Amino acid sequence: MAYATEPTHGKYGAMYWKRPNGFKGSGLNDVTWGTGATNAATAYYEVVIDLAAATDTFKWRKNGGAWTEDVALTGAAQTLDEGQQITFAATAGHTAGDQWVIGNLVSEATTESGTTAQITTAGNRMLNPDAPPTFTDSGGKTVLWIDYASGTAHFNGNVATVTVSGNNGYIPAGSLQYAAYCQGWNASFTLDMADITAQGDKWKTNLPGIPGGSGSIDKMFIGGVALLDEIAETLAGGDKYVLFQLFTWDADKDQTGDHLQLWATINGLGVNPTVGGGSVKESVNFTLTGLPYWVANT
Repeated sequence: MAYATEPTHGKYGAMYWKRPNGFKGSGLNDVTWGTGATNAATAYYEVVIDLAAATDTFKWRKNGGAWTEDVALTGAAQTLDEGQQITFAATAGHTAGDQWVIGNLVSEATTESGTTAQITTAGNRMLNPDAPPTFTDSGGKTVLWIDYASGTAHFNGNVATVTVSGNNGYIPAGSLQYAAYCQGWNASFTLDMADITAQGDKWKTNLPGIPGGSGSIDKMFIGGVALLDEIAETLAGGDKYVLFQLFTWDADKDQTGDHLQLWATINGLGVNPTVGGGSVKESVNFTLTGLPYWVANT
């Protein structure tokens, strides 16, 4: 890590949506991903409309490999590979170039340390809080909570070998959409404590429980849309969480500085007057799901 002599503290941030169905484009998003994939190993799938016609066609590939092209939409479930299915509700009316992506974890290896296990492959650590994957310890320990932003699970004891599986369990980079610029934020993290002091004790004794957190953002700028509309659309698709990057120090102001990365639910919204250029300025309250993940300056 390289630090400047006089660090810049801006308390800036960014917010990302999880694209509904992993969709990126401007046309019809009517995809349903099948939940019965039987992948032999962790994989992500990309599907792209390659021709808009009387009957649209798509192409697909796995893990960035070769494309299988000119597949006609049928309106029924269509199998891509290893049981991964996709269904388009309509066979026509899509826009060429529109695309969808999904990531499936299968017996994904982790790096174990005491009571924690983190997915070893960095690119597979961004977990989907709306479809949590399953961490399985060969020693039988039970998961207490999962840090979705870091791909880490916390167990009720020291673990042996831990693997992770779950269709739609991780979020490929293409499934995240930059949604808003944040200015000014506050966050607090708490740990539930139970008083187990016994008669005769000279000092109080407490048993730690489950941590949690909440926070707020003073100003959020979203170009061309209202945050309330985006929240409504996200909830309609069954997705409850957004990803925040909250910077504590970013001397170069290029989003590579010290920051917290966390998944959260927006549970409060204050709308202020429109700011020029169609941007909307809003204040937001949020509640964490899982623990925040600290990312150091690069």
